[in-house]
Amino acid sequence: MTIVYLIDYNPKSNSGVMQKIHQQSSEWIKEGHKVYLVSTKTVAIHDPSNNTIIYQYKIPSFKFGRLGTAFNLLISSFFLQKLLLKIDFDILYMRYRLYMPYFQKVLKQYKVIMEINSDDAQEYQLHSMLTHYYNKYTRNYLLKNVDAFVAVSKELKNRFEYLKKPTIVIANGIKTNEYEYLEIPQNQKPILVFIGTPKQPWHGLDKIHQMATYFPYYTFYIIGTDGINTDNIHYFGYLDNKEASKIIEQCDVGIGTLSLYKTGLTEASPLKTRQYLACGLPLIYAYDDTDIPSEVEFALKLQNSENNMNYAKIETFVRKIFKRTNIRKSAREFAINILDYSKKEKHRLDFFQKIINE
Repeated sequence: MTIVYLIDYNPKSNSGVMQKIHQQSSEWIKEGHKVYLVSTKTVAIHDPSNNTIIYQYKIPSFKFGRLGTAFNLLISSFFLQKLLLKIDFDILYMRYRLYMPYFQKVLKQYKVIMEINSDDAQEYQLHSMLTHYYNKYTRNYLLKNVDAFVAVSKELKNRFEYLKKPTIVIANGIKTNEYEYLEIPQNQKPILVFIGTPKQPWHGLDKIHQMATYFPYYTFYIIGTDGINTDNIHYFGYLDNKEASKIIEQCDVGIGTLSLYKTGLTEASPLKTRQYLACGLPLIYAYDDTDIPSEVEFALKLQNSENNMNYAKIETFVRKIFKRTNIRKSAREFAINILDYSKKEKHRLDFFQKIINE
């Protein structure tokens, strides 16, 4: 089949979302399908198989704050229709996006599957009330014309059930062969690592500060955001995958999201946790993970609540996994057998074919 992946990013971006999109596309191509990336950011059709631009419109970009953003949204949606006429395809796949006026024609004309990665109503409210209200009063114009959904969690699937559209759950995965299994570092005291991005309150960076205060004999490495170093907290800012791996290989435990309740959600499958497990790092997290059973030897699940720092549990877990090769190997094997993209994307492609046939 021929798949158009509609994206709001420049394909050359190194963001976590764009990395996921490239990994998904790569698996689809490997399975023998033709894939195009159609970007509203570059207003172009990209061929991910050879990193070329097939067609591109040169349009002006407005930079007048929120008004400029609205103009850009309107213009890109107009040219999006024209871009899609340049190629023949069977299905259009996209992540949740804001409603675009000219996009309704596209939704009615093609088979469209939408990936749901978050509760859009909650997330936009956290960032901008103007965007929140725009989304609130336009989202159903968008959603009613989508043919099917892929939700990254059972919780999100339930929130979209009122639309009565075909929906499956496929949690976030990882390309495990891109991450080397890391042998136990020769640390005298445990080092815990967190990968995140700035200004995401649900990541729970404040909880890591609490842990660092309670456990002065643990060291904490924080990748992806800047901050002021202390005796046992070290910030590394943004790092690419290669640089991040050099830091992770020095560590004993990976820290996942600790404050997901701030998004109004209880379930998730963050990419950073998959990276930890692919490297063989045991994990501390505080939510229901779509793929990870609650009781596994390589992970400690805390409550998804404000006061979830159970220091006794954390200390017991860190002592249990510290310098334990068998536990690290168990984490790696779980990533290969359950979290790998090759398995998840075959499931997604089967769903695409089902929707096309219907």
